[in-house]
Amino acid sequence: MKKTVCVVCKKEKKGVRVEDDPVIEAIRGIKERLNISKRNILVVCKECLPKAEEKRKRFERSVMTWGILAVLVAVLLLLISFSIQSLLLSVVTAVLFMLLALLSYFPKVEKHGKET
Repeated sequence: MKKTVCVVCKKEKKGVRVEDDPVIEAIRGIKERLNISKRNILVVCKECLPKAEEKRKRFERSVMTWGILAVLVAVLLLLISFSIQSLLLSVVTAVLFMLLALLSYFPKVEKHGKET
């Protein structure tokens, strides 16, 4: 039987499941390849639910902020000099900005998730 671990307090507790999104699947894939996967079921316990919702909102704001900055910098680079190099640089810069947004990543809690 797999353990259920709260992603906020890191304790083995029952709670509402966390959605498996591409970021979590990528992390699990890397851990599987490195043979360090514990195969836990990720949940948020009832005590940590408000904190988890706040962390998710903060992550979503961060994605919006970095996305807007990425677009502004890309447009600015293209306005300064429209060339293949500036186009490539603007795309690379936008991708880097979006990767910076992932530094504050927090998974989404299933809205109608069963408690496990």
